[in-house]
Amino acid sequence: MTNKLTLNDELQPLFENEDKQIWDLILDDKPDELLPILPREDVEDDTFDIILKELISTKESATLTSLNLASIQEGNAELSRDLIRLVFALDINGNCEEAKEAILQKLFDSFPELVEKIQVEAQGYPMRRIHDTIIAEAAGIRVALNMLTLYFQKKEDIDGLHFAVVLRTKITLSVLGNYKNVVGHDMIETAKVKERVGETAAALGFYNAAIENLKNELHWFVESPEMGPGEEDTIMLQSLKEAYQSVDRLNGTENFVAPCTTIDEILSREYIEYNFDDEEDDE
Repeated sequence: MTNKLTLNDELQPLFENEDKQIWDLILDDKPDELLPILPREDVEDDTFDIILKELISTKESATLTSLNLASIQEGNAELSRDLIRLVFALDINGNCEEAKEAILQKLFDSFPELVEKIQVEAQGYPMRRIHDTIIAEAAGIRVALNMLTLYFQKKEDIDGLHFAVVLRTKITLSVLGNYKNVVGHDMIETAKVKERVGETAAALGFYNAAIENLKNELHWFVESPEMGPGEEDTIMLQSLKEAYQSVDRLNGTENFVAPCTTIDEILSREYIEYNFDDEEDDE
């Protein structure tokens, strides 16, 4: 991967948290100031601090190597996010390529197994109740994969992007299936990255799956002409339209011109927030 990252207004918020002092020292490449304060005494779990100290000192980390990130356990999602944040920081730093690559390799080795475990544990959800830790860690890992997606977008690394986006969609379908705006967005992004890596048949499969997942939401708006879409509905409808158009484009057909026109009409409607509870009280 090339094109070294630079700190800008888009990436700065990644480092604006309670650990800002640590991130600033990494970003400014000040190991002589960073190493003496690691691990910090006021940190409950010092795993990240130990990994950071080892990587900055020797470019290797036995703690990172032995770490089990492929398990669903409280704290792993937060640690994964910190490690990805560290990838950004080390990339901007520019002098720790080996350390950065060691973290990325750990994530590539761990995340597929972790996501597979989440899929198994979440089977039947939400109709079947599952442990809160699974939901919390799955949501946290999805955030981590969002961060990783951003990283590979910035690095223009299509293989890395494919890795992150596909895993993110697997988690979304496992634990966020009721959130049609999220499902639509992730499935479309997966289809697009599949196209970019030359997997056209797989891309078409994702576009068609998105249609099957979202088309009933369109019917609701057709049957409720007085209803305009809210923000989440707009995202969902735009995803559905993109899925329709992409299937026609890949198949060389015009089968979905009519539903796309319908979506455009729905998107043009004014959104009015109804309070259905008040209507029931009036009755």
